[in-house]
Amino acid sequence: MKVLADPAASLASLMGAVEEVETHATLPFTAHVGISAGATADLLGLFLRRHALLSGVRLRVTQGNFDDPLGDIERFGQAGVEFLVLAPFFDTLEPAFEARAAMMSEAEIAGRETEMRARWRLALKAAARFRNVFLCDFHRLTPSVAGGDRADVVLDRFNQALAEEAAAFANVRVLDMSAMVAEVGRAAAFDMRFYLRNTAPYSAALLNVWGRQVAAASRAYGGRFHKALVLDCDNTLWGGILGEDLPEGLQIGPFDYPGNVFWRAQTEFVALQRQGVLLCLCSKNDPAAVDALLETHPDMVLRSSDVIVKQVNWDDKVGNLRQIAQTLNIGLDSLVFLDDSAFECESVRTQLPEVTVFQAPANPVEYLGVIAQIKDLFLASGESGEGAGKTQQYRQRAAAIEAAAAFDTHEDYLASLDLTVTIARDDPARAARVSQLSQKSNQFNLTTIRYTAEDIARLIQDEATTVYALDVADRFGPAGTTGVVVVRREGEVAVVESLLMSCRVLGRGVEQSLWSTVVRDAVEKGCVRLQASYRPTAKNAQAADFYDRLGLPPQGDVGGAQVYAATLAAFIPPPTPWIKVLHV
Repeated sequence: MKVLADPAASLASLMGAVEEVETHATLPFTAHVGISAGATADLLGLFLRRHALLSGVRLRVTQGNFDDPLGDIERFGQAGVEFLVLAPFFDTLEPAFEARAAMMSEAEIAGRETEMRARWRLALKAAARFRNVFLCDFHRLTPSVAGGDRADVVLDRFNQALAEEAAAFANVRVLDMSAMVAEVGRAAAFDMRFYLRNTAPYSAALLNVWGRQVAAASRAYGGRFHKALVLDCDNTLWGGILGEDLPEGLQIGPFDYPGNVFWRAQTEFVALQRQGVLLCLCSKNDPAAVDALLETHPDMVLRSSDVIVKQVNWDDKVGNLRQIAQTLNIGLDSLVFLDDSAFECESVRTQLPEVTVFQAPANPVEYLGVIAQIKDLFLASGESGEGAGKTQQYRQRAAAIEAAAAFDTHEDYLASLDLTVTIARDDPARAARVSQLSQKSNQFNLTTIRYTAEDIARLIQDEATTVYALDVADRFGPAGTTGVVVVRREGEVAVVESLLMSCRVLGRGVEQSLWSTVVRDAVEKGCVRLQASYRPTAKNAQAADFYDRLGLPPQGDVGGAQVYAATLAAFIPPPTPWIKVLHV
């Protein structure tokens, strides 16, 4: 793994390392990606595999033909590709298109744009079958003249058109190729010799950034969904050690170096929190001193209200990280840990390999580069719409847990919550959220089927299928759409294809409240039998006995899944009198 993580590794050593790890490493997760490009990008597959392995994923890569997106999409669909990288190339829209753009009339440019839109509209429509599509927008190959030129104007226009076409498809994520080129530097990003000889313009440096961006945008090809950023304090949130330097001696502030680096770091962390990332503290420190600093220091950007869980004490950080995951009811693989101590980082990497670990560098100038990598993990997928409301929802859950201590029985506690479950059937407006839940839910996901928004839209239109979306609320506030059931009718049998819930609403009986509705609907559709299954994964063990507890008799193992079934007349769902069930 050291060679895989070494940015200076030679191409030959990288190839050997990728083959070695893929051959001998035990990796719990595999994925299949297809590449369709308007220029030769055969080596991109190597760098996609590199960054997949660094995320714990074994990646199979299928390379498409030159500039044939529609043909590639058809072949990829037959080959079982899940993730698709589409990379149109600006200069090959026509031979030497960047140069020709300056010679073309407005009518010619408009005509070329119309053709480009139509081609990619067809391609993206055909690609709706794939789990995720990463559409890489157009970029310049040659440098712009000072002040810009006509090629820049046309490039911006075509990228706007491409973005508009992509916006119609929920499974498409547009990647900013110009930003990747800027990160590497134009001179280092391309090799004109190989472009002119073989239409292969991309350097290893750019391909590496590209591979990293796809891994981040896909959330490690669906293998990881990072939810919480856990921060150390000393030399991470501020420069210096609080217990030794005292508040007045810490380096934090917007104007002077190196305090301005830490001030900017805090600003970045709070911005992540506003976009839905859960911020936690895990620090060996005096908790009262840290709380006072967060609340009273005039240059502190991060405040206590931005932090969902604090483990500030003198205990082992490995244990504290376990406690944070338990408090939030999320997996350890949902945590990203940032600490300046090499000892603490190595301890966590060794004892909690599921946690993604970053070390704050000793040189403050390098710190913002590390933070940029962290931001990629959380934001590159484009799913940041829940915003700070996510912190509030987890805070509501924590308040509910704290309130439970005041009741003698769990039943009394549940009755006090004023729980409401609103069930929506086949609602197209919820398709994107239902898809997102299927991609992200692991702990309570009985079959772990991942759906694209297009899949959900198709199921909603299918007369033989019902998609149930559950909105949950209690006296602490709304949790939003946090549960999904997909029921497929096969003759007289109602088959539960998927059942999944967000960890935020587990433990309150929500997962039991919907079955009266499911049974009633199945009977009305002419079904006489209910069938469901549990397919075990590395992450859903807590749901292993759910159907047993629900009262469905087990029927045995079929293809690695435990199957349950009962006649609808005999199946009586357990009552949930503390939950008010509504329908929309």
